[in-house]
Amino acid sequence: MNEPQALILAPTRELAVQIQKVVLAIGNFMKVKCHVCIGGRNGRRDVKELSKGIHVVVGTSGRVHEMVKKGALKHDKIKILCVDEADDMLSARSKAEITKGRSSILHIRTETLRF
Repeated sequence: MNEPQALILAPTRELAVQIQKVVLAIGNFMKVKCHVCIGGRNGRRDVKELSKGIHVVVGTSGRVHEMVKKGALKHDKIKILCVDEADDMLSARSKAEITKGRSSILHIRTETLRF
């Protein structure tokens, strides 16, 4: 299956990039494809990479929400949502972004992990 099966939300771009490196290292044997969706980069690149087929998407809530809104991030096969540093992510500023994103992402059955 070449559609996203896991979504990992991180509070910062730097942390999202670190998580992507770990996912790629762990999933190397199984040929897991992972892409990081973060602000400060060309959004068209994200759209292109997501269209190639990605198993795990790591990103910040704002860019992930943007990709869902554009239809670039297909979320109907996502089974796992991991919110890294949930205490930070649920701060007043980020909570609005996650809640906004949840309305379009979490209407499907998911397993939510909070660290």
